Amino acid sequence: MRASLITSRRRFRGFILLTVLWMSLGLLLAASSYLATQRQAALSTRAEVETSRAVELARSALNVALADLGRISEDVQTSLRDGTPTTITMAEGQATYRIWDEGGKLDINHAPVELLGPTLQSLGDGQGIDAFDAVTIAQVIVTQRGEAGASGEFRSMAILLSQLGFPQEASLNARRVLTTFNGNAQINPRTAPEVLLAAVPGMGPSDVAQVIEQRSVGGPIPRLGTASVWLSGTEGPVYTVEAEGVLTSGVRVRIIATVAEQGVSFRRGRTRFDVLGMEILR
Repeated sequence: MRASLITSRRRFRGFILLTVLWMSLGLLLAASSYLATQRQAALSTRAEVETSRAVELARSALNVALADLGRISEDVQTSLRDGTPTTITMAEGQATYRIWDEGGKLDINHAPVELLGPTLQSLGDGQGIDAFDAVTIAQVIVTQRGEAGASGEFRSMAILLSQLGFPQEASLNARRVLTTFNGNAQINPRTAPEVLLAAVPGMGPSDVAQVIEQRSVGGPIPRLGTASVWLSGTEGPVYTVEAEGVLTSGVRVRIIATVAEQGVSFRRGRTRFDVLGMEILR
């Protein structure tokens, strides 16, 4: 009888020990899950804070770019309007801006197939677009732009490029060359991107190099024979500003703004701009 009681007590103690172990394991798992959730929430919060800081850094670059655009005094040095980057080092990281003159881009609402085809071929290099495809797409654009709306024009480059199948990065590169804000088929040779100059009929590599060299030092644009018919546009009044903020931690945010000249503010002696559109790429 006594032996049976002792055995029963041992079994009971073993059951209690096992129960305590299972409960401890459950509490440990619950605590681990809670800590992992809190850690994930902390990382998410930190990422949001870092992104917000990068956005503000990019906004700072945008404000500097607008101030750069607004300078009207010839005694004050300004950046080039051909997408040449200007970088400012700040305590939190680097702020970089590029200014693109829309008058130096090819307007898809006015460009003929002869100019639009080679340009699309250059942009489609690496995207599976050959010369035949480029000319076909150019012909489609020329045909459809008469049906694009009451004005007979495409309103958005982003939408058109998306319909043509350009991914985001390729679309961004294309928007540095194509526009809907130029207003004619000619382009400004002083601000036109190199890839666009190379696509102009009659322009050879040496001609492109000579144009870029001359405009970098403020020299006269050389005569270019038959190509000159496409290269007599003027600068502005619409510009695209790409402002990028990069934190020391590596977080990067880019802001793309399209602005138009509004007029000169005589009180401040600067050109004022209206923001036509803005997007933030994170």
